[in-house]
Amino acid sequence: MPTVPLSPQWRTVATERTVLAVVHNVTAATRLFDVLELFAGDPRVQVVFTCPGSSAFTDGTSEYLAARGVTTLPWSRAIRTRFDSAISASYGGDLHEINAPLIVIPHGMGYNKFLETGNRKPETGNRKPETGNRKPETYSDFPPPG
Repeated sequence: MPTVPLSPQWRTVATERTVLAVVHNVTAATRLFDVLELFAGDPRVQVVFTCPGSSAFTDGTSEYLAARGVTTLPWSRAIRTRFDSAISASYGGDLHEINAPLIVIPHGMGYNKFLETGNRKPETGNRKPETGNRKPETYSDFPPPG
């Protein structure tokens, strides 16, 4: 998979589109590799990788990419280069600086979940640790088994 934009004279096959993969950390990278597999067999699409360096969890990201044969385009150069599309698995960093339409995909369970803040109390509320008093639930919409 090409990892930096190649000048036309160095390409074996002419590409028609270039996609920027924005890798924030290893978790995001694994998700991006799942999605980028869709382009792997299409010689018309060149995928270029960059790391914005904005995640608090960047440890191991460079090694993870290097182990897969990926070299990255420096963020400063990536934001000065025009791409046909960009894909990220995180909203972190200055994604608004990317010169391409941006697709942000979730990278795991609970991603994009809104958390309540400011009004949560540490007590358990009205929950009672009762057992054995639940009535069996019936669903009249479903036919009886058998």
